[in-house]
Amino acid sequence: MVRNSLYLILSSGLQASLGFAFWVVAARLFTTYQTGIASSLISATLFLAMMAQMGLNVSFGRFLPTAKNRNALITGGFAVVAISGLVLGAVYVLAAPTIAPKLAFVAERLPLAIGFIVFASASSINLLTDAIFIGSHKSGYVALTDGAIAGAAKVTALFLLAGVGAFGLYTASSTGLAATALASVLLITWRLGWRPQIQQSLTVLKPLARFATANYVSSLLTFIPQTVVPIVVLDRLGAPAAAYFYVAYQVASLAQSPIFAIQGTTLAEGARPNANLGNVVKRSARLMLLVCLPAVAVVIVGAHWILLVFGIRYSVHGTLVLIILTASALPMAALSLMRTLLNLLGGLKVLVWSSVIFAAAICCSSWLLAPHGLTVFAAAWPIGTAAAGVPCGVALARRWPTAARHRKGSRIDAVPVHPFSAAAGAEPDRDFTAMQQAGLAALLGLADISTAAFLAVRDDDIDGESPSRRVARRTRPPRRPGGTGPSPLRRDRPRARGGRR
Repeated sequence: MVRNSLYLILSSGLQASLGFAFWVVAARLFTTYQTGIASSLISATLFLAMMAQMGLNVSFGRFLPTAKNRNALITGGFAVVAISGLVLGAVYVLAAPTIAPKLAFVAERLPLAIGFIVFASASSINLLTDAIFIGSHKSGYVALTDGAIAGAAKVTALFLLAGVGAFGLYTASSTGLAATALASVLLITWRLGWRPQIQQSLTVLKPLARFATANYVSSLLTFIPQTVVPIVVLDRLGAPAAAYFYVAYQVASLAQSPIFAIQGTTLAEGARPNANLGNVVKRSARLMLLVCLPAVAVVIVGAHWILLVFGIRYSVHGTLVLIILTASALPMAALSLMRTLLNLLGGLKVLVWSSVIFAAAICCSSWLLAPHGLTVFAAAWPIGTAAAGVPCGVALARRWPTAARHRKGSRIDAVPVHPFSAAAGAEPDRDFTAMQQAGLAALLGLADISTAAFLAVRDDDIDGESPSRRVARRTRPPRRPGGTGPSPLRRDRPRARGGRR
């Protein structure tokens, strides 16, 4: 898990570094007005790509490790996502004159409209290939494609399209996504041994329908602010303000990108049969703290000088915006961990309602705060993140009494099996005590990051017994960390009828 997480963090670092270089050059070659228009188009493309996933990107990370027919599953996913990207791109082009009048020029020219639709589909495929690599425990390829290939293609295209205007800047950015999608499909065919299998390609997706739908709605709601907020800035504060905000948001992603990298790996590792979720969550929390805290500190302290690279105007108008957006990475880390736990525990309804609160809080706050200036406007992100964490924390905390009753006398065989785990061929996860302790630790982390740090690095053994460890304990007595003799945590575990655990 640590190795795959580090690969994803490396990918995020490469994307952030090369993206930083991309926008530094773009700020020199294009005007702030062109940058603001292009940033809105880029946000719209990423939003459409997320919509086209239909929840399959999260579902692949959850169920691909235990899938029996991987070729058919991947083939069906590619077909659904590619077609959805084309359809949604066409719908957006037709609706642009109404929902975003300043972007209506895309619909007025056929070559621009076709290019936008193709880039939307390519971006959709690229997001799905990332999930395939993560679910196959080959995250190193994500670093190669999304990091090196995408960054090099974007920077190269930027120089070739200099002077073309706002759509030229958008094309340069989207070219990197298209090149990444092509390279990823080739790697999946070559290194993962995937072969298109049309038969049963849609049948194997049916058991994932409910899980995919819940995560699709959740992801869509979570991604709405990234599309709505730039439009709000553009309409209420003008194109220059949109450029200042977008550049600050991209730099703040440097501190937040490891969070989502670790989240994807945690979901894939926690979905493995007989996975010890307690250990997985502890390592995830430790990685988030060790990586995010230094990154947040560096960006906050150097915000003025970082934005000064883009130009004096970006530094003057965006320094406080960057500080606020970067500081929101800490509650976002706790929210991400809790959302991953809800996915593994089957809390799909809470996941959706949390996303509803997240999107509504950020969009409404941004609209209300926009007249007060760009700095106050940026506070919408930490407000929405904190509000979304409340239902997640409450849902995880409520499971604690259930875990306590199970520890006192419930039969292990009576633990319910999640239907989607059974459909994917995974073994039931029986470590309910460890799950709830990890959920409570995540809730405390959202309220107080120092408490989360203590729980993440503590030496106490809060993990439940895995089946392999129960078999090993039959032949030798368990030992306490740093001593001998039976562990009180093990000794107090319930025994099923008949004298067997």
